[in-house]
Amino acid sequence: MIPYFEIQSFKIGPLTIYTWGFVVSIGIAVAIWVAYRRARTQGLDVNKVLDLAFWIIVAAFIGARLFHVFFYELVYFSQHVREIIRVDQGGLSSFGGFIGAAVAFLWYMHRHKLNVWQYADVFMFAWPLGHGLARIGCFLTHMHPGRLSNLAIAVQYPDGARLDMGFIESVVLLSYWVVILLVSRKYKRFDGFYLVSGMIFYGAVRFILDFFRARDLLMSDTRYFGLTPAQYGSIILIVSGIYLLNYARRRIIRTVA
Repeated sequence: MIPYFEIQSFKIGPLTIYTWGFVVSIGIAVAIWVAYRRARTQGLDVNKVLDLAFWIIVAAFIGARLFHVFFYELVYFSQHVREIIRVDQGGLSSFGGFIGAAVAFLWYMHRHKLNVWQYADVFMFAWPLGHGLARIGCFLTHMHPGRLSNLAIAVQYPDGARLDMGFIESVVLLSYWVVILLVSRKYKRFDGFYLVSGMIFYGAVRFILDFFRARDLLMSDTRYFGLTPAQYGSIILIVSGIYLLNYARRRIIRTVA
């Protein structure tokens, strides 16, 4: 089993660096760098990619916070309104981030009249690497403990061996990125491939993983009819991904015909 260790923060000289925010920042920076490189090889406007990345980050953080507030801890935040802006205390939802990022992306595409499929693929090619690295921060701070388990990948928490959802999601996403990297080097894919495959893949993965959350330890394990808000988001992600896949397929058939 994996030994338990926790790194909430560390010091560099007089500065206190908080691990989660630091690792997430690294994940974002790496994803932007990969998207930049990918855009350049695809002949896209790299300045537009960098500009769009800024708006995606801003919108993603806003969406992530609002989704958490409204769907995970609405009662608490309705009584502590001022704490909504205290993101340093945690409380960011991945799916809220996806919604915010999608809104910013579509707004930017419409405003600048850019090819939605090509630019979406650039970002979705980089996304699993950045997200996977960011989840390492969740693992180092143990923000998402899972159920008690005797599996070899379990972490020896103080109260017993548990799955660590941050660790598992990081491994899954980084492995997925290696796969699509190899695919990109060997095969030519249609525009939108990385978008739809990423949506379907992550939706399925997250839907399954949320069943293994440690309901006895998490303060904000809100569920509706037995499912977490993220699981409902996963269903929407999968259905949307399948719809876009069929749409892209029909578009290719029309183009060939």
